[in-house]
Amino acid sequence: MTEELTLHIDTITPQRFDELLSDSTIPVAHRALWVLLAEVKFNLADFLSLDVRDATATTLSAAGISKTGLTEMRIPESASVVLREAIGDRVEGAIFTEGGKAMSREAATRAALQYAGCSIHAFRNSGFDWKSRPAG
Repeated sequence: MTEELTLHIDTITPQRFDELLSDSTIPVAHRALWVLLAEVKFNLADFLSLDVRDATATTLSAAGISKTGLTEMRIPESASVVLREAIGDRVEGAIFTEGGKAMSREAATRAALQYAGCSIHAFRNSGFDWKSRPAG
């Protein structure tokens, strides 16, 4: 007897995405992470390793070459405001924090499920056509 394996790819609609980003009851660090996951070609590990000093007004710079082979990405205009809000007046430390500490992969995953009802990967898998281009 053979069992069939079914792969389910979690996605999110553009309308639901907009609702989540405008929901001020969701911590801004998670909303900033979600918009960047949807729009920038770094992966979750790249984002969670970013320090405030890795962000300028227009670019994000990975500490090393990301799994995508990129080291620098433009910050999309739609992500700029929420990212600045997440950083606040901090000049160092992790960009994405929760409870005053660097956000873990587990915390990011848990928040996506809690607030959005989907996996953290849904933000990458949704096929939005606005993915940003490499800096330069």
